[in-house]
Amino acid sequence: MTIDIFLTKEQIELKERYRDLIKKVIIPRVKEIDETDAMPPDLIQQLIKPPFTLQALSIPRKYGGLELGELEVCLIAEELGYACPALIPFLEIAQLYCHVILYGGSEEQKERFLGRLVKGDIGCYALTDEGSGSDPVSMTTTAKTVADGYEISGKKRIITFADISDLYAIFSKREEETNEVESISAFIVEKGTPGLILEKHLKMMGLKGHRSYNITLDKVKVPKENRIEKAGLRLALNVLNTTRISLAFGFVGLARAALEAVVDFAKNRIIRGKPISEHQAISFPIAELATEIDAARLLAYRAAVMDEKDARHRKETSMAKNYAGNIMIKSVDLASRILAGYGTDTEYPVERYLRDAYSWVAAQGTREVQNLVISREIFR
Repeated sequence: MTIDIFLTKEQIELKERYRDLIKKVIIPRVKEIDETDAMPPDLIQQLIKPPFTLQALSIPRKYGGLELGELEVCLIAEELGYACPALIPFLEIAQLYCHVILYGGSEEQKERFLGRLVKGDIGCYALTDEGSGSDPVSMTTTAKTVADGYEISGKKRIITFADISDLYAIFSKREEETNEVESISAFIVEKGTPGLILEKHLKMMGLKGHRSYNITLDKVKVPKENRIEKAGLRLALNVLNTTRISLAFGFVGLARAALEAVVDFAKNRIIRGKPISEHQAISFPIAELATEIDAARLLAYRAAVMDEKDARHRKETSMAKNYAGNIMIKSVDLASRILAGYGTDTEYPVERYLRDAYSWVAAQGTREVQNLVISREIFR
């Protein structure tokens, strides 16, 4: 791939090791996952244990994790996006939850909550409110101070894999704080806490097997030691600024899969004695797409390296996520057009790619949100 020349020998070996694992363990089950709209429990167990250990990739070794760098996580994300986009949300929620603790938690909280992930627990991330959507400052979920901690009430939506999570990072406004931005805090809520209710499993046209839920919080009691002290809105944005990079690599993975499908089809579809790949009306758009996929990967690579060097990269991350999302949509559209009637045949993967891409592209902020971030950074 394009960025291999920038990678170390160890990073290339890591990418190839996960690619082989994904080919052996995940790809044979993709059709089953799509048709049943369910992630097999035995597969989830494989993903949280060695050699995958997806929920502990970024956790420092001192807490028992693999302590991979952002670029290394991204290399894995591209391979997952290529094979089964429905599993990228599993990687992403692990990263989202993990980084809430890593960026905002005390040492005691890191030991408690990261240690549980290493032992096999699953964490999820609940920022989006039912009404406010991409505007977290307008969230209406509130945390009321009570004698032994907090009492949270509100509604969250599109919370990925909430049904199999053991720990929830839930963002809420504290009632006693009048400043809207400063009032937002993250709270760690444990599975089975009274008042934590999974209201609705959202059924989407794509990403089958990726399970999202609307959540109701009805006076959920949270001990004070489960509140993450670091400012919640800044924490949420910083977390997204990292995880959007691996998401961009996941988009590139699906775009790559669509490109490979259309190239294979164009080489083997014979009309009037020659493959349609010999027609410039077919080959030129494919050439442009291949160029743009490489460009998307390089933008994401830049953001990942900036993250590892602790350089400010809010603009670069949103550029990568936005551009990769646009190219993912372009790739599945082109594949669908060139395959024509075959593109809707469920025996071919292209119709799934189309459904997955359109169900996925708005994850962690729509394209419009990314443009807002980019423009603010340009004019700051």
